[in-house]
Amino acid sequence: MVDHALELFAKMTEKGVLANIITYNSLIHGLCNFGRETEATKMLIDMEEEGQGYVKDVEFVVQAIARRGLHPNVITYNALIDGYCLRGQMDEAEKILDGMVDKELVPNIMTYNSLINGYRKKKRIHKAWRLFQEIQDKGLIPDVVTYSSMLQGLFESGNPAAARELFNKMQVKGQVPNICSYRILFHGMCKNYQCSDALAHFWSLGNKESMEDVGLYNILIDGCSKCGNPSLTMDLFD
Repeated sequence: MVDHALELFAKMTEKGVLANIITYNSLIHGLCNFGRETEATKMLIDMEEEGQGYVKDVEFVVQAIARRGLHPNVITYNALIDGYCLRGQMDEAEKILDGMVDKELVPNIMTYNSLINGYRKKKRIHKAWRLFQEIQDKGLIPDVVTYSSMLQGLFESGNPAAARELFNKMQVKGQVPNICSYRILFHGMCKNYQCSDALAHFWSLGNKESMEDVGLYNILIDGCSKCGNPSLTMDLFD
């Protein structure tokens, strides 16, 4: 998909159609999500500079946008941060965050969701938790994506009790769990030998969409089998 977008961008440029900030935001986000930060950088630097090789300093990306008379905004910075977080390059992501703040742009919940998930993937749950607390101190409201990342991080770090407590807090705060949230919850519970509790929670959902999700059934069946209690799931086949 991103290659098709780049082809369209090239044709647009050939026809003399000027790109705007929305064009660059979309291309940066797409390239970064596919781990192609180098191309994102080169695309935005003046054409005559393309042949100079790999540009290590990602600040050149936003400088290139500025040179074209545009002003990088929160979406631009979020795309870059998300790209580096997906690649596990948290130092670079933090550098972009600092540059964003220096430009007096205010990070939003999407900014922090990327960082929290990035630190979760690097198994730096304490850093993710500090960010989770920080966003609330700043007046931002964690959304279902924020909670889901923290849930997964807590389960992965061997803190199932804290994860379940956070899941309950999430609902108290008015955030409705989605399919992804439930998959993380049940997978984490089963991995921590809480299969009976996971099944009881599943039957209490009373939510047609959730109870028809094949992924949830697979998680529960696999979890109970690995716990040595495959018979627990027999009711799932009724």
